[in-house]
Amino acid sequence: MKCIKNLVWPMLFLVLCISTTNAQLGHEKNIIKDSILVDGIWRVFEYHVPQFPSNNSRLVLVFHDNNMTPKVIQEVTGFEFNKLADKTASTIVVYPQGYKNVWNHGQKNVDDVGFAKSIVQRMERRYHIDRKNVFAVGYFNGGSMCYKLAQAAPDAFKGFAVIGTNMSLSSNGSRSLASKPVSIIIINDIADTITPDNGNKVSSLNKIAIGKVKSTNETLNHWINLLGNNGAAPKPIVTSIEKSNSQAIRYDYSSEEKNKMVSLLKIMKGGYSFPNPNTKKWPQLGGEMEKQINIPEIVINFFYKIQYQDRQGLGK
Repeated sequence: MKCIKNLVWPMLFLVLCISTTNAQLGHEKNIIKDSILVDGIWRVFEYHVPQFPSNNSRLVLVFHDNNMTPKVIQEVTGFEFNKLADKTASTIVVYPQGYKNVWNHGQKNVDDVGFAKSIVQRMERRYHIDRKNVFAVGYFNGGSMCYKLAQAAPDAFKGFAVIGTNMSLSSNGSRSLASKPVSIIIINDIADTITPDNGNKVSSLNKIAIGKVKSTNETLNHWINLLGNNGAAPKPIVTSIEKSNSQAIRYDYSSEEKNKMVSLLKIMKGGYSFPNPNTKKWPQLGGEMEKQINIPEIVINFFYKIQYQDRQGLGK
């Protein structure tokens, strides 16, 4: 009997461990839905909380592209942001829904900036998030939303990440807003036919023109110039990233004086997709899918670096 007990307890322990692991593996798909009334319009969003969240968590807002939903942007990013949040237990990820699935569309009665701020306030009341460490990520149209936030509410966010788009040239776009230095990483594919690296016309997946933007370098220089120390722009630290048949080049510019960091990641291959190793779904018109470079991981690591820059130093 004693021998049987000695065998049973290890087996039960193993079963419990397997069950716990399986629950944790699927937890990244656990989502809470919510809504906020902003200027008479109910705005909806979804968010993911780690299984065992820590106090004073950082908050990451992820803005989707045109005609996407919070569910779709999670799928095309392979639930990577949620997985990374679960690993650290100190990150809450929010997926706001654009009004009529669009961001920054210029309608006077739709306050997207106010919507973002309201989400942050609710998360602070509900989960006691760290207001000093709130970040925003945007893909394509959602990236335009991040540029708008970076100019309209720079003090409300610790850092930004923009994937697949450049700043608008429109006279009523972000160019008309005042600018302050911010920490931001811009991630573009040089072969992208949707938002060309050299700027000018931007088209949708079905080749319909939807506006004009600056080039990648012009967009980058806008933010670098705001870092200038006594009128001198900082010099970059250049890093080459090699992943299987993929390649990317990263340029990091930092200002100890302004305590900000501006980065550019140029992907040499990847098309219109959101590069990550776990995405299983993407529109056929989007071009070749890059799965070797993990953009969510790069973004979160960038946020970590600027979060802890005060104690470590930006250049370290």
